[in-house]
Amino acid sequence: MLNRTILTVLATLGLVGQVAVASTASAQALPPEIAKSKVVRVALEAAYPPLEVRNTAGEFEGFDIDLAAAMAKVLGVKIEYQDGAFEQMTPSLQSGRVDMIMSGFYDTPKRRAMFDFIDYLKAGAQFYSLAENKEVQKLEDLCGKTVSSVRGTSYPDTIKAFSDKICAGKEPITVILDTNLGQQITNLKTGRIVAGVQGLEAVPTIVQTEPGTFMVLGEPISLALMGMAFNKGENDVVLRDAFVYALKQVIADGTYDQLIKKWKLDISTYKDVTVNAGPQP
Repeated sequence: MLNRTILTVLATLGLVGQVAVASTASAQALPPEIAKSKVVRVALEAAYPPLEVRNTAGEFEGFDIDLAAAMAKVLGVKIEYQDGAFEQMTPSLQSGRVDMIMSGFYDTPKRRAMFDFIDYLKAGAQFYSLAENKEVQKLEDLCGKTVSSVRGTSYPDTIKAFSDKICAGKEPITVILDTNLGQQITNLKTGRIVAGVQGLEAVPTIVQTEPGTFMVLGEPISLALMGMAFNKGENDVVLRDAFVYALKQVIADGTYDQLIKKWKLDISTYKDVTVNAGPQP
């Protein structure tokens, strides 16, 4: 009866197939090529603290880096990173230049037409601005103003939906696209924009990096799930399920919780290990 009840709940969420496959994955099952090379190629943009950045020595560090290393240890593989612009990650995975994406990438219904996702963090869109900016003190003040989002993210659609709702009868929010966080901060400081949008998982780090310079603006305007992305081919599903297994192991042994605390991501904790369950942000 208990199993039937669980399956009924999963069916309601549309997760029966995904969870059933993931839960039966073998710990040792890897695609033939990766089983031979012992290397998993991962696309990332190392400009998104606290998930992935380069330190002063040029080395990758962050929550995603540590979590990937812990999962790789479980699977007996090495992670090989390909660092590039955020908008290049999707074509890199589609073309087979990498095996997966793990870099602040949201599991959205639109992206699931191309990829499968393992969900591992709560996320969402969060506005931030300059602390000295008296022009915007609440979210409603953004109507008729210009804000920015990073190119290739799902945030422009999220901002438009938010603008349509909160700015009804007023001038809408205008969105420009920045290449990365650094460009966004420059545009903010030079007055080209009045606010920027980043993930709720990243904004606290941005604010802490320059104390007194930035402020969080209002509550998050959307909720989402961060996902590791994989292609949908037969071997890709094998790799996806291997990482499901590995993630469950690092959650069970306490490593996940340790990394959450290390990188101050308590608000983003997500230990359900769902597959393709991200909502429309």
